Amino acid sequence: MARRILIFTNHYYPENFKINEISAFLAGNGNEVHVVTGIPNYPAGKVYDGYGLFSKSFEKVNENLSIRRLPLIPRGSGSNLRIVINYISYFISCLIYTLGLTVFYKKYDVVFVHHTSPIFITISPIIYKFFKKPKLILWDLDMWPDTLEALGIITSKKGLAFLEKMMKVIYSNYDHILLGSNSFKHKATQRVNPSIISYFPNWAEDTLTSHQQEQNNNFNFPNGFNIAYTGNIGEAQDFDSIAKAIEITKDFNVNWIIVGDGRKREWLEKELSKLNLNGRVIFLGNHSLDQIPEIFEKADALFLALKNEKIFNSTVPAKLQAYMTSGKPILGMLSGEGNSLILEANCGLVAESGDFNSFANNILTLCNSEKRFLDELGLNGKAYYDLNFSLDMRKKQISDLINLC
Repeated sequence: MARRILIFTNHYYPENFKINEISAFLAGNGNEVHVVTGIPNYPAGKVYDGYGLFSKSFEKVNENLSIRRLPLIPRGSGSNLRIVINYISYFISCLIYTLGLTVFYKKYDVVFVHHTSPIFITISPIIYKFFKKPKLILWDLDMWPDTLEALGIITSKKGLAFLEKMMKVIYSNYDHILLGSNSFKHKATQRVNPSIISYFPNWAEDTLTSHQQEQNNNFNFPNGFNIAYTGNIGEAQDFDSIAKAIEITKDFNVNWIIVGDGRKREWLEKELSKLNLNGRVIFLGNHSLDQIPEIFEKADALFLALKNEKIFNSTVPAKLQAYMTSGKPILGMLSGEGNSLILEANCGLVAESGDFNSFANNILTLCNSEKRFLDELGLNGKAYYDLNFSLDMRKKQISDLINLC
């Protein structure tokens, strides 16, 4: 039976997040879906061209899918103060709009909350539930307050304890919790009954899994062993250690291709300049998703890293599933669940978080390996993805859950 579904998310198209596909799939199944989000400005901190307070604030994508983009103050340069202002401005807009929904709109049957960060996104749906009594589903991809502690944003034990109590209250108001990592389950079961918790991992977009993209020759990589990274250039991705690995491999014809943007990019460019390593690194900036397969195809391997913090060791970066579909070997510098997945899939070589010496040695190992070995690792990743992370599996899971509501 079709449902009226309200989705709350901090990020939505043209920002590249999995909630884009979830909403399209639910609408395609005949449900009436309304997405509440902010004006797109992630990750560069600038409002995307064509969007603004009076541009595309409401869109009717098709008969079953509509989008409301609420006012907010963009992230700007990404300073802590600016990000807090960004969070608070969107929270206020979301709160006001939600109150309007309770008064002027027909009831939604299900509210689906996509939580990346911050946790404020979960509060307005609870207020809506108080008035309208829908079923609430939380897809929790960022375990607060653990992330804040890991990044050094909050160090006060009293402050962290208060936030943990707040999280227990928030969880208790939701009817089902979806977790992006198995490692989050231990913490989540301390907050609510395990019976309402499900593992709901990331997947790779159809654009990446179809393997039918035409090569447009938009990217000319230099001669040598080219390893590529796609995604956010941030604090959590441990570019401090990556910079050290770049220095170690500088004389071995290894080229680093970095696709994306973020708060750490300016620091990284300055650090590479100081170490005279600019010639080994190519920054391609942000690119649309449909261009990523060509980058994957032209790379010899793909790399990722996460800082050595407890919360990150419990995290599986979404890019890992995307990398697995590429048919290329994966080079990792991360601990915990992400590390274990690469080893279990036998799809690359992995070092522990912060171990840039082993990471660099792994790069050189692949650099000197036969193509047959690289191809074997890549095919292992594809097979593991199909068995464990395919979009079809997630579609069935979310459909079954919605139908139970």
